Amino acid sequence: MDYAWIIQINSLNLVTLGIILYSVCKNYDRQIRQRYFINALVIAMISFSADINWGLIEGKFINEPRIANFLTNSTYLISTIILSYCWFCYVEYALGASFMNNKLVRKIITIPVIIIVIGVILSYFNGFFFYIDENNIYRRGNFIILHTAFCHIYTIFTTIHAVIRSVKCKIYLKAIEYRILAMFLFFPFGIGIIQILLPNIPTVSSGITLSFLYIYIDLQNLLISVDTLSGLNNRTQLLRYLGARLKSNPLEGKLYVFMLDVNKFKKINDTYGHVEGDNALIHCSNALKKANKDSNNFIGRYGGDEFIIIADLQSDFDADLICEKIRNELAKICKEEKIPYDLSLSFGYAYYKKEMHTMQSFIAAADEKLYEAKKARDLAVKHS
Repeated sequence: MDYAWIIQINSLNLVTLGIILYSVCKNYDRQIRQRYFINALVIAMISFSADINWGLIEGKFINEPRIANFLTNSTYLISTIILSYCWFCYVEYALGASFMNNKLVRKIITIPVIIIVIGVILSYFNGFFFYIDENNIYRRGNFIILHTAFCHIYTIFTTIHAVIRSVKCKIYLKAIEYRILAMFLFFPFGIGIIQILLPNIPTVSSGITLSFLYIYIDLQNLLISVDTLSGLNNRTQLLRYLGARLKSNPLEGKLYVFMLDVNKFKKINDTYGHVEGDNALIHCSNALKKANKDSNNFIGRYGGDEFIIIADLQSDFDADLICEKIRNELAKICKEEKIPYDLSLSFGYAYYKKEMHTMQSFIAAADEKLYEAKKARDLAVKHS
């Protein structure tokens, strides 16, 4: 076995996770899910460190007693099960799993960790999971399969749960986030197959590192696609989503784009200040979220006081229903928050036609309808 190769690969993995950990800690916001993500990173680094030390011992790079080798492998086995547990908790909190709020269930979830810790302790006396032979070499015990099984129980369960939630979720950004989380098992599992063929190469640790790197990068990219004030999709995400929809050849008359903006928004800013102007946009965003919570509609902030909705509908009648639901939700919010000014939205919508060759022309058609609606509203106010 080429222990130098094991040491080098794990060292590279350790440095990579260290960089991710540093970046995450800089933006740590004390959410419980983020705490578990950090814990998973730290535990993975401990696991890789143990693997490095094991390579140093059995590769004869350093001379350590058998007890040191036992402790090294004990650390590795315990850290890997805790890593699976922390990842499970991180994903389930991210999915908003209600069972994570139950203390009894959380205690039950820790049972595999407790079993592995007890098994590692027993291994010192009877080689339950592993033993160190007289040549100071690690040997697997008869029950090591339990360790592998328990680690996979955590990851397989939470991966399946994330996939199911991503399919059922009607909020576009959340569905993407759940799909990203479901990818964690892909790299260790796929690369683990290589380790079966090449057992002397520590490919599983590389798979875990790639999973952390892939998920961290993708979640960061997802955050870049969110408008920080409203919590809605931003313009970048809109263009990405609409571009993908148009490439899939939508049926004419089925795909609708809505353009909305806040009536007299400049007056709100000038009279009540920009902070209250921001609050007005937040109230409008919340109305859009509530009105579309039971649908697959894409909602986003187009820019300034403009919002956008993309929906699959059968007719203009359905489009008018969406507008009415948003008006009602915004009226409820204004009443509950006791907003001292008139806060309302104007709407314009258009459905996709074959002659609309670009997404810009599609959006422009809805924007033109919005302009007509605002002009009609201003005339009505003037004559009232």
